[in-house]
Amino acid sequence: MATNAKPKRPPLTHFLCLPLVNDLSLPQLESSLAAFKASIPNAPAKSDLTEQQRRYQQPCPLIPDDAIRPVGTLHLTLGVMSLPTPERLNEALDFFQSLDLPHLLRAAGEIAAQRKRLNAPTTNGTSIGGVANIDKALAVPSIDEHSQGESAMPEPFTISLESLHALPRARSTTILHAAPVDPTSRLYPFCEALREKFQEAGFMQKEYQRGSTTKPRPLLLHATVVNTIYIRGRKHNTGGHKKDRRASQYTFDARDLVSQYRNFYLDEERTVPRSGGVVARDDSSKINDITGRNDADSHSEGEDSLAQPTSDDENPSFPFIWARNFPIESVCICEMGAKKLNPNEDETGRNARLREKYAVVAERSLDFRV
Repeated sequence: MATNAKPKRPPLTHFLCLPLVNDLSLPQLESSLAAFKASIPNAPAKSDLTEQQRRYQQPCPLIPDDAIRPVGTLHLTLGVMSLPTPERLNEALDFFQSLDLPHLLRAAGEIAAQRKRLNAPTTNGTSIGGVANIDKALAVPSIDEHSQGESAMPEPFTISLESLHALPRARSTTILHAAPVDPTSRLYPFCEALREKFQEAGFMQKEYQRGSTTKPRPLLLHATVVNTIYIRGRKHNTGGHKKDRRASQYTFDARDLVSQYRNFYLDEERTVPRSGGVVARDDSSKINDITGRNDADSHSEGEDSLAQPTSDDENPSFPFIWARNFPIESVCICEMGAKKLNPNEDETGRNARLREKYAVVAERSLDFRV
């Protein structure tokens, strides 16, 4: 008897990422997350409560503690994979080890330099080059160019994590994340090229399903600091439509938090914070404003968000800095699902600081000078 049941999507088992926690970034991220947690306002009282109920209602933070991600989980995801068998995993690992990462990084540097030249204004205020020349200018360097530059190993990445963005939208948020800032502009084209290699080899998913349509997965490099799917006791619907299940998820109005962190400092050196805190808005209508939400709840371990961050402020003056000028030391394939770390198994105290971590199944250094 024929059925109309849709085939199940393959389980997501692994993801490719750039870890963000090292000896230089860890104390900065710990301090920033503690300051962020202390700045979270209390949630507004429910509008349907009586005056007496409001008087005795215990205040609770707008963002529950469980939603704030442990510092050990912070990373930038390039894409998610389904590698359900040992054979398939070994194939992906062999492919990962075969990649010429120095070449990809050199190519990213060339793309960044060419984009800078294309965007550079001329004396009459226009940009150099026309639209017809962009594809040619941004082409990956040829084998000859690669061979000529083989002896010069590219410099590793040094980035900062800045600002605050909301997904799917600031008015009804489930995810808050920081953005990586690379002064050399090589990070995004490098990640794009590396992701494309995995996709072309058939290991990484190119698309996602939204209803009856299939859409390409965009690359959104971000470090998730808040994700409400981790809240213990969160309601789950066991049946009904996906839209109904989403309606049970915890969302909050992050507009004022996002605004504060995108223009956090008074001075260009970003040493003097603006005064004044954030007061949570009482906007009960936001709970139902979740249409078009991304699928981050279904595979959040990979942080493969499906939407670009929204912004009312394209050029924030002096955004908050979560961690400044730290190296990205490696690229890893990790298992889905962060594992809790046992503080008693680590005499250095690092486990207690990280709290959770993703299991690394393969790692390659991005410092090619050693």
